[in-house]
Amino acid sequence: MISQSHSFLLAVDPIAINLVSTYKPILIFLTALPYAWVISTVIEMDSRKRRLFPERWGGVSLVAFVIGLATALFVPIFWIGWPLMIAIFLAVPYSYWKFRDKRVAPADKFDIFATKLAAFRANRRMKQAFGEVTASYGTGKGKFVTPPEKESPDFETHINTERMLVPSLPARASRVELSPVANGYLTVQTVDTIKSRRETYPAEAAVKMIDLLKSAAGLDVKERRKRQSAILSMKIGDGEFKLLLTTWGSSAGQILRLELDREKQLTIPFDQLGILPIQAQTLKDALENVVGGVVFVLVPPTHGLTTLGYALLTQHNAYTSDIKTIERQVDRRIEGVTQLAWIAGEATNEYATTLQSIVRRGPNVMLVSDITDPGTGPILTNANSQNTLFYVLIPTDSVVIGLSTYMKAVGDPKAAATSLRAIVAGRLVRKLCPDCRQPFQASPEQSKRLGAAAGKPLQLFRASGKVQIKNDIVDCTNCQGTGFLGTVGVFEVVRPDDRGREMLIAGDVPNAYQQMRRAYRTPLSQECALLKVRSGETSLEEIARVFAPKVPAGTKPATSAATTPAAKPQTAPPVVAKTIKKDSR
Repeated sequence: MISQSHSFLLAVDPIAINLVSTYKPILIFLTALPYAWVISTVIEMDSRKRRLFPERWGGVSLVAFVIGLATALFVPIFWIGWPLMIAIFLAVPYSYWKFRDKRVAPADKFDIFATKLAAFRANRRMKQAFGEVTASYGTGKGKFVTPPEKESPDFETHINTERMLVPSLPARASRVELSPVANGYLTVQTVDTIKSRRETYPAEAAVKMIDLLKSAAGLDVKERRKRQSAILSMKIGDGEFKLLLTTWGSSAGQILRLELDREKQLTIPFDQLGILPIQAQTLKDALENVVGGVVFVLVPPTHGLTTLGYALLTQHNAYTSDIKTIERQVDRRIEGVTQLAWIAGEATNEYATTLQSIVRRGPNVMLVSDITDPGTGPILTNANSQNTLFYVLIPTDSVVIGLSTYMKAVGDPKAAATSLRAIVAGRLVRKLCPDCRQPFQASPEQSKRLGAAAGKPLQLFRASGKVQIKNDIVDCTNCQGTGFLGTVGVFEVVRPDDRGREMLIAGDVPNAYQQMRRAYRTPLSQECALLKVRSGETSLEEIARVFAPKVPAGTKPATSAATTPAAKPQTAPPVVAKTIKKDSR
């Protein structure tokens, strides 16, 4: 009996030794406290936001806490048990870190322990930008101008430029414009092709802002009529941003346009644009074993016309083919391609004359950014152009309008129809944010319109912009509460057949387009868009918005039974927020 009691005392002796000490319980507490904070805040919130099995990680964290605490208490030698407890506690956030980084985009990877600090610093910089000068501006070559002091007369102008630009960075704006309106100068911001009105500045203050940015970028401040462009660098703290600054004059005053991260927008590879494989094959077949001709590239303004044009050029080998461009403005330099910027008022020759001189040198491939100038169209089809493949950019959302523009510019219907090789038309739709998109069951009619088998349930998604973390409904931090994150293209590739060319020659452009559509049966842009709805990339509401017919101001849209399938309103009720539930994967 005595022996058994003695054994029991030996068993509990380590606990007594570790807890009787004055400092050991404090060390254990100070170790467990930060572990509990990391688990209950950082990992808990992030795993729920990213839907990375929050309940499972909560269970793992609790088990690790019990094992770590038991190790510190039961190991007889405290200086062995306590370090083991620390190692066990560190293993959980480290494991989650590695687990998370394998399942998120590269831009979303983060250091668990630095997330809160980085967010705090970014928030502080944003607040400081409205109370004191924190940004400095310079040329694209990195020559920055020293920001003014508070007593300087330029201080207010500098602060105004920050108020215009700084909020655009976290909002993922692609463009910020400052243009004259009735009561001053209005700021308009574009995010994922959607324009939104922001603050208005007095005319005098806005002119000073434009002059400040022009001066910093190295442009001529006194020139207020001609178009000028340059790269503007903006530095905030440790971050540096490149913006394409463009100014030009109008009867009401100067207009300023700033395009953020323009280089990134223009470098999307062809296979990441959103073109379906069957569409890419149709384009390849149209150009295979054919020398010369015209490919039309039709995209609405602000929907990536230049990006698509550059991506098509990269399909040709710049080292085995002579590739040239003539552009109103060279937005990005492409390796191996000779690019010419033709700027009205500065060029010594007319646009058509310059184009003709380039064509005479016999390039294999050429991108032409405009055919509206007189005399430009016939150059594409004359004898000197027979060995050149032209990509012609036209900013429009209508294939019929694009074809009509081409036929009118050439002036010779037979030459225009004969030289036509293909039409690539596209536009952008916004992608649903993967963190807050809201699933719902499609109605039978919606499923039918989307091509689902009869009786088969179809899950779709809609935009939310909200997530529920614990008991709070908050804006999604990934999309800033918009419900959308980025854009993707939807396209149609039309290849002309002999019958379609005959109709073009006869001047029947609408029916020629319909004939060419039917000839090779490639998907239309609307069909491409609906496929992206089925895959969860975008929503029915977004497709309806993008493909809705334009209605003149002051008129009511007419109702029709032949509306686009995507334009039909949904029957499911709206959702206020997405609730993060238990992951069933």
